[in-house]
Amino acid sequence: MRIFKVTILNIFFLLLMLEGFSFVYFQLGLSISNYKPSYMSKAHDTESQWMTEYNDWGAWHKINGRANKERRCFGVDLIANSYGARDKERQKSSKDNRVVVLGDSFVEGYGVDQAKRFTDLLEAQSGVEYLNFGASGNFGPLQYSILYRDLARQFDHEQVVVAILPDNDFTDNDEVYWQKNDPKSYNLRYRPYWKKTSDGFETLYSVAKPTQEVTFAHYRKKATQGPSLKSKIQRYFWSYGVYREVRYISRGATLKAGTYSGYFDATQEQIESAKFYIKEIQSLAKGKRVSFFTIPRLADLKRLPSEKSDMVDQFKAFAIENDINYIDLAPYMSAAVKDVFSLFLPCDGHWSPLGHKVAADILKKQLALP
Repeated sequence: MRIFKVTILNIFFLLLMLEGFSFVYFQLGLSISNYKPSYMSKAHDTESQWMTEYNDWGAWHKINGRANKERRCFGVDLIANSYGARDKERQKSSKDNRVVVLGDSFVEGYGVDQAKRFTDLLEAQSGVEYLNFGASGNFGPLQYSILYRDLARQFDHEQVVVAILPDNDFTDNDEVYWQKNDPKSYNLRYRPYWKKTSDGFETLYSVAKPTQEVTFAHYRKKATQGPSLKSKIQRYFWSYGVYREVRYISRGATLKAGTYSGYFDATQEQIESAKFYIKEIQSLAKGKRVSFFTIPRLADLKRLPSEKSDMVDQFKAFAIENDINYIDLAPYMSAAVKDVFSLFLPCDGHWSPLGHKVAADILKKQLALP
């Protein structure tokens, strides 16, 4: 019996030491991810429970929602404010110079802590508020314009910055693309699509507007089902974060360049749709300074050194013609680092904290942002 008690005590103290070492490991910034136990953030919902799709612009976030998103190389808290943006609380009225930023998951800061996003870095450097209206969940230029029309422009601001991701922004709201490639989602989700007309583009919805809040978890029929009991227990410990990293390192990075590149493979109609909705945003902005920039992914950066993108030339001409500021981040981001792979999360195609920092520095200079 004595041996059993000693064994149990030894195991207990070993686990306690492991938890202590794990805590120090993360506090010293030695980790490759931004993991922290769930009790520190009180974020217990899953990402699909946090993401909604019942507004006219489609994907958004639960008002004042708190969730946690984990992949092998990151773990982040997803916290929305009182109007559903992944941002600090903002007041609608302000006499200060403020910037509204529209975009998809790159703007939302997928996979990184909120404070490490390019918008937060620009705000910290300048003292000027950058209101982040980014959203994940197949979010494209048509949705940026509706979100700006229905919500973002209610907040006093002097400038609008729009992020365009050629990798999927050209297909995010293309009705024909969704009907062909994902008919199940097309017939299930409440989100807008565009259709070319003789004088521009019209907005269509494939399903009726929901009468109550709908989350992405509802689509998966897991609306009330959060993380498993096993996951809840694991996420209570610092040592679980170390285990995740050891497992990830042992398997190696999983990020690979795809074959599709929006810089080269988008149709002319898709490019025209992006121009149309950027112009819509400019019209809604009523004289405010409007800028937009294009974001390259790994596949784009692999092809750009040997191929010329007509899309970039078209956007440059469009910007000049409409008195809009434009910059393509690709050449600047390539020149800023030795290995473009470091700009992205190693298990995902979104920007790493370094990618956000590099982007913030480029945008501040090239778009003359405050």
